[in-house]
This record gives sequence, C-alpha cells and structure tokens, in this order.
Amino acid sequence: MSLLVAEGISVSFGGVKAVQDVSFSINEGEVFSIVGPNGAGKTTIFNLISRIYNTTGGRLFFDGVDITRVPAHSIAHLGIARTFQNTELFDRETVLKNLLIGAHIHRTSNVLSDLFFLPGVRRQELAFRKAAEDVIDLLDLRSYRDQVIANLPYGVRKMVEIARALCLKPRLLLLDEPSSGLNPEETEDLSFWLEDIVEDLGITVAMVEHDMKLVGQASDRVLAMADGKVIALGTPAEVQTHPEVLRAYLGD
Repeated sequence: MSLLVAEGISVSFGGVKAVQDVSFSINEGEVFSIVGPNGAGKTTIFNLISRIYNTTGGRLFFDGVDITRVPAHSIAHLGIARTFQNTELFDRETVLKNLLIGAHIHRTSNVLSDLFFLPGVRRQELAFRKAAEDVIDLLDLRSYRDQVIANLPYGVRKMVEIARALCLKPRLLLLDEPSSGLNPEETEDLSFWLEDIVEDLGITVAMVEHDMKLVGQASDRVLAMADGKVIALGTPAEVQTHPEVLRAYLGD
C-alpha cells in the first residue's frame, strides 16, 4: 500500500525548473532512497513533501489525503518527520532534552494543568521520558544522554537529530543525507538502525543519500534524479546499472 504518492510535482525558482513533473510512490514499510548528483532536486523533493516549498504543479498525497496545500506546521501532526542536511538542534541543551522537545506535538495538557503539575501532566511527562529513553537505547546514544549538543562531534549530532525525529512517532521519516559526517563504522551501524526503525517501530523511511553503499544495503527501492527529472526507478541494483544513471554521474 502506498503511504505517500507524488503526482507530477514541479517547482521553479526564478525561471529555474528545480523539479520537473516528478511522479513516484513510497510504499508503507519500505526504505525508499532518492539519489542523484548535486543540484538534481533531491532535497527540493523533501521540501515539497514537508511543505517548506509550494508546488507549481502536481499533487502530493499522504495516506490518501491531499497534502499539496497543507500548512507546514501541520505536517508533523499528520505523521511526517524529517531531518536536514545540516543539523537543526538546540545546541545548549542536552541530548535528552532535545529528544523530549520532539514529543511536544503529542502534548494534551494546557497551561493551567502544567502550572499545577496535575497527575495527568505527570503521567504525560513520564510517557514522554520513556519514549525518549527507548529511542536513546535504539540508537546507542546512552553515553551521550546528558551531554550538551554543542560538545558533541558532528556525526553524533546527526544521530541525535534522527532520534528527535523518531520521538515525534511519525509514520513517514524523511532523512536528508543521514550518513553525512559519519565515519565508515557509524555508516555501517546506520544501515542496521534503518532496518530496526522499519521493522521494530513500523516507520516508513525515505532518504536522500550520496553514499551508494548505504543505499544498496538499506534500500528497497531507489529513485534516481538528474536536472530535476526522474531518470530511473527500481531496486538498488537496477538503478546503479541504469545507463542514464551512469551518464548522470560519469558523463558520456
């Protein structure tokens, strides 16, 4: 079953066609990767899905609902979370506090109940804490739990951003170059964590990625783009040997 469907989506900036009539679907329970050279329109696709940009053509559907004009602040509530190429964390807060911030969309209390810290608020906070601790264990972040983000290496920050996105309990997780800044060992671990995220948490994953080894290991299907257009769609093996993909990366 398709969780997300893009039908002929396009967007232009000042006459430059960043994405041109792109169509694809992401099936529930899969890891779907978008690859291509720099400037291919990969991150722009994510910005369209997360509603940072408006499409100039085409439509987007999430779980059968048209989200083409849904406000950006509503996307997380629908069940879509994302990370960015450059980490967007609260540098002066600890890893744990950054993860707890990710759970805020599930808050059901109000100012008055928070002020008096009523039993319902306490139960809610305990549930948020447990969810954050579970994610910390899943991504092996226990040794960094109480450290301030500003003191952490870049690769660890990338994993913390993924962890925070998981605390939103999304149905679809968008990862923008998750292996960027990771060393080979961390990238290898990431491939296993992606499997756990899908199988243990039931979350569908879409990622933009340059590391073709990671793409081959973790992906069920791959969409290859160049100059804002789709040039191939299929399994990792099919896409990596596709003539148009080889031409886009290596030239004629």
